[in-house]
Amino acid sequence: MERNMIRIVYLGSPLEAVAPLKYLLQEGKNHNIQVVGVVSQPSKWCGRGKKKQLKDPAVAEYAKDMQIPLLQPDRAKDEDFLQSFRELSPDIAVTCAYGQILNESFLAIPKIGTINIHPSALPRYRGATPVPAAIWAGDTETAVTILYTVKALDAGDIILSKKYSIGPDENSGELLKRLFDASGPLLVQAISRLCTPDFTPSPQDPTQVTHCKKFSKEDGMIQWQQSSQSIYNHFRALQPWPGSFWFHQEKRVVVVQMKPYLEKVATTSTPVGHLHWCQTAPGLLMRTQDGWLLLETLKPEGKKAISGQDFWNGMARK
Repeated sequence: MERNMIRIVYLGSPLEAVAPLKYLLQEGKNHNIQVVGVVSQPSKWCGRGKKKQLKDPAVAEYAKDMQIPLLQPDRAKDEDFLQSFRELSPDIAVTCAYGQILNESFLAIPKIGTINIHPSALPRYRGATPVPAAIWAGDTETAVTILYTVKALDAGDIILSKKYSIGPDENSGELLKRLFDASGPLLVQAISRLCTPDFTPSPQDPTQVTHCKKFSKEDGMIQWQQSSQSIYNHFRALQPWPGSFWFHQEKRVVVVQMKPYLEKVATTSTPVGHLHWCQTAPGLLMRTQDGWLLLETLKPEGKKAISGQDFWNGMARK
């Protein structure tokens, strides 16, 4: 390895975090960048019975496929891991949805610093769920921000930030993938800036800070008395996890596919939170505070996903 190469250790875990790592490996040498190691979460047991097996996070699998030195500590603060990390002699550590808190001992090791890829327009939406938070709020724009990692959560100075629109029907899974897919070139640009002697990062405006919470399955409960757009934003925000649901005849029903229905509906007697079969849609509609939502695919409790029409024929009229 050439001595003038910038030594990068990449920390990430889920599938979406593979894209920036792949870009670094493909394009890094053109920018004097060398990935010398990867850190990911430990493998976990998946499946049941005879099918139960240990499974690596997607980033760890990719690192093994590419024969990159891989560390998978149970705790990133353990001294054994920190020593192995030191031995990689990193100039910069890059984190992307890694999943563990990094302490001051870790942050002191990279010669230039530790940086993070964060999918929001910081200081808006600090925390673990910036993409669902933006969609739930009805935002039409977000960003990829690359910043210094410091002890306080997502509070480091900004190296660069680029804005991206949010599609009107885009869900969290789709948007997160798109943002991380786009982050590779931004990451290379950020690394180049860090190696420029006169570069000065931008501090975050403390008066503009907002935080986002972690979601639970209970957050998926749909409140039909809200506006159609608010409900649709909620649905998009919680795809693919934890999903959206409501209770019909005391049974949980998961909404797999829905969209706003903007055409005029003849009936005016259907109460909010009640179903209506519309021949002209055609499809199964749910009355909201200010209009209708078309329920295209539903998954009744204990059953497979079915069309709105099959749900109406089989369950809604019992």
